Amino acid sequence: MRILLVMPTPFENGRLGLENVIWLSEPVALTAIGTAVSDEHEVEIMDLRLETEDALAKKLESFRPDLVGTTSMTTDVYQAKAVLRMTRQICPDALTVIGGHAPTLQPREFDDAYIDVIAQGEGELTFKELVARWDEQRSVQDRTFAGVDGVCYFDENGTRRVNAKRSQVTVLDELPPPNRDLIKQYQGRYFFTVARPMASIFTSRGCSFDCNFCAIWEFYERRTRFLSADKIVDQMEACEEDFIFLLDDNFLTSKKRILALCDELEKRNVRKFWMTQGRTDFVADNPEIIARLAKNGLIGLLCGFESNEDDNLAALRKRNSFDKNLRANRILRDNGIFVTGIFMVRADWERHQFQQLYDFINSLEIGIPLVTILTPLPGTQLYKAYQDQLLTNDFRLYDLLHAVLPTKLPRAEFYKEFSRALDATLDSAHRAIKNVALKRPEFVKKFGFNIPWFYARSWRYRRVHRDYRSFLRDEEGLLTGPGSVTGTTWRDVVYPGDETHVPAPEAQQLVKLRIPHTTWADDLPAPGQESPNQAPQAAE
Repeated sequence: MRILLVMPTPFENGRLGLENVIWLSEPVALTAIGTAVSDEHEVEIMDLRLETEDALAKKLESFRPDLVGTTSMTTDVYQAKAVLRMTRQICPDALTVIGGHAPTLQPREFDDAYIDVIAQGEGELTFKELVARWDEQRSVQDRTFAGVDGVCYFDENGTRRVNAKRSQVTVLDELPPPNRDLIKQYQGRYFFTVARPMASIFTSRGCSFDCNFCAIWEFYERRTRFLSADKIVDQMEACEEDFIFLLDDNFLTSKKRILALCDELEKRNVRKFWMTQGRTDFVADNPEIIARLAKNGLIGLLCGFESNEDDNLAALRKRNSFDKNLRANRILRDNGIFVTGIFMVRADWERHQFQQLYDFINSLEIGIPLVTILTPLPGTQLYKAYQDQLLTNDFRLYDLLHAVLPTKLPRAEFYKEFSRALDATLDSAHRAIKNVALKRPEFVKKFGFNIPWFYARSWRYRRVHRDYRSFLRDEEGLLTGPGSVTGTTWRDVVYPGDETHVPAPEAQQLVKLRIPHTTWADDLPAPGQESPNQAPQAAE
C-alpha cells in the first residue's frame, strides 16, 4: 500500500511568522509514524515548507497514494485541511487522516466530509493499527474503524463516531527510532539560525508543569516520559549532522537522566553540538549540571522567561520567579550557551510597559529575544476562560504575533510598540552573540560561514516585522470573533491576578488544577486525574 505523509506549510506566503526564518525543524512526528508502518508499506513524506506550491498536486497525480496523512498545530489548521481537501479531489479513493495537537485538542475544527479519520493523542500505535485495517478494507472502500482506539471516523450513516482514547506508550525505548531516511531529500535544509544542517530528535514527551497558556501537558495527559540515555546517544550518533535540536517540550526535568546522558556522551566520546528547550528555574538551581551539559555539547537553550514581573509569572502559573530568570541568564552566559528567550506582552499593556520589558531584556544577554503576545491558544486554560471575548476565530492569527483580545492602546499604537521589539533588544542580542563567539570558538569555526545566509533571511523578515502596518494588514477582515461581535473591550477581559487566578464569570472561569508538585523530582510524576475529553461526543 502506498502512503503519503504531508507536513503542511504553516501560513500563506507573505504572512508574518518566525518559522522558516529563525528555525526549521524536521517533521519528526511524521517520520515517527511513517517508521511504524514502513516495513510493510511504501511510505513517502512531503515537507511542503520546502516545496513549491504545485508540488502536492503533482505528487498526488504521480504517486497515487492509498492513504494520505497530515498533522496540524493551531496555526496550521487551514493549510492541513487543504492538503486533505486536495487529496479527496485528486485521489478520491485514498483514505484521508489527520493527527497532531490541533485535532486532539480541537477536533471539531476537522469534522469535514473530506477528512475520513481524526487521530487523537500519540500516533505510532494508532497509525499502525489504522493502516492495517485500511489495507484489509480499502478494496471495498470501507472507511469505518470501530475498535481502533484513538480515532474519530464516519460510520455507515455518515455520523462521526468517537472511539476510546488510546493509552500512551509507557516506555519510549520500546518505540523504533524515527527513520530519517524518509526525509533524506530534505536533509541539509533544516536549521536553527546559523546552525545548518541540523538534525532533530525527541528524547521525552510531555511536561510536568501546568502553565495556563500552554496545552502540552493537556495533550500528554499530565504525564512526562523519557527516552533512556543510551537510546538518546544512539540517535545522536546516527545523525550525520554536527548540530542536533532535541525537540523536547522540557528537556531539563530529571537530573538523574541528564547525568546519565552526560556519562554516556563522555563514555562514547560523542562530539556534537546540540540545543534544546528547558526552564530557567532548573538552570538557576543546577549550575553544575548546566556546566557539564555545556562540556558535552549543549550550545543553545530555548527558555520561557515570559515576564519581568513576579506577579505576571504567577498569573501564568509559571511557578518561577524574576530572580531565577536573572540567575539562569548569568549561568548560561558563563557557560557560553546561546539563549533564545521567549517574552510575553499583554493586550492590556500601556506604552511604558513595552519599554520596561525591552530594558529588562537588554539587561540580560539573550541571543534571540522572541517577544510574543500572550495568546489564549485552543486547548489551554486561558482559551477556556476567554473564548467568548476573542476578537477572531481565525487560527492563522493565533501565532503569538497578533493580539486576539482587545488592546488597551489603539491597535495601531499597540503594534507600533510591539513592532519595535527586534530593534529595541539588539543590544542584548549583540552582547550574547559576542559572548558565545568568545567562549565557544569551535562552534563559530564550524558554522560561522552560514552567517551571511542567515542574515539575509532574517533581514527580509525584519523589514516586515518593523512595519506595524504588517500586523494590521494580516488582521484585515478577520476580526469577526465573538468578542468583536459583542463589542468587548480590554476592560471586559479579566486576566488572572495570581497563582489561584482572579475569578472570571462562571461560564468562563479558569480551572484550578490540583496537581501534586515537587521540584525536580527524579521519579516520574504520578498521573493526575484524566483531562477533560474535548472530543466530539459519540453518537448514540
